[in-house]
Amino acid sequence: MQLENKKIIVTGGTKGIGAATVKAYVMEGAQVVFCGTNDERGKATEAAVNALGAAGHATYFRCDISSKEAVDAFFAKAVEVLGGLDVLANVAGVEANCAAESYALEQMQFLMDVNVYGTVYTNQAAYKIFKANGTEGCIINYASDVAMMGMPNGAMYAASKGAVLSWTRSIAMEWGIESNVRCNCVNPTIKTPMYEAWLKTVDPEVKAMHLAGLKRRYPIDGSMGDAERDCAPVMVFLASDASRYISGQVICVNGGATMVR
Repeated sequence: MQLENKKIIVTGGTKGIGAATVKAYVMEGAQVVFCGTNDERGKATEAAVNALGAAGHATYFRCDISSKEAVDAFFAKAVEVLGGLDVLANVAGVEANCAAESYALEQMQFLMDVNVYGTVYTNQAAYKIFKANGTEGCIINYASDVAMMGMPNGAMYAASKGAVLSWTRSIAMEWGIESNVRCNCVNPTIKTPMYEAWLKTVDPEVKAMHLAGLKRRYPIDGSMGDAERDCAPVMVFLASDASRYISGQVICVNGGATMVR
């Protein structure tokens, strides 16, 4: 029960890494409010997690984190349910890939609105609560390895995640000094429902080449990781008091594909 009585908000919690994080937090005894933009999936995740009979509990609300007004309203409801806030796990993010010279304004705005401004809005909302309550809070943001090594046909996605890295390091310094709030960034290489769906549609020869490439790239298992097995335990650690003296760090959960120092 590493998170017993912890009050946690999770964004992007309706599928993939976010849903695995919600489940892990509840299993470790936390009270969790999570959001997404798909109500059917959100309610299904809420029901499935609460049916586990764990000590914690999960509550779903709809929220589009690209809207500051929506974020502020969501956090107000979440804090009312939770009775406070200890941790923000900001998992929500989007991707839009194309050739670098072909990005349209709409695509760039979409990426920045969710990945960058959504991170800023949620982090600001959490920090204001931490500061008002005198809480040594914790913020966990999500970036990507491509922010450090580049991504052909994904330059603007990489740029948006690079902004998340820089923002996280900066607030770790600023808010740490002001209020002992710690902020870290996770760079995951994890199989997602979108990836699994894509893999089922590709030509067998292309699939074989893709999987062979993964074996050369990822030292551990020769493949991308599993959200519940490989990423959720890291999220539990970062939300727990065991990580109290860790801040401003990039935690790569990627099987050793990118090694940070």
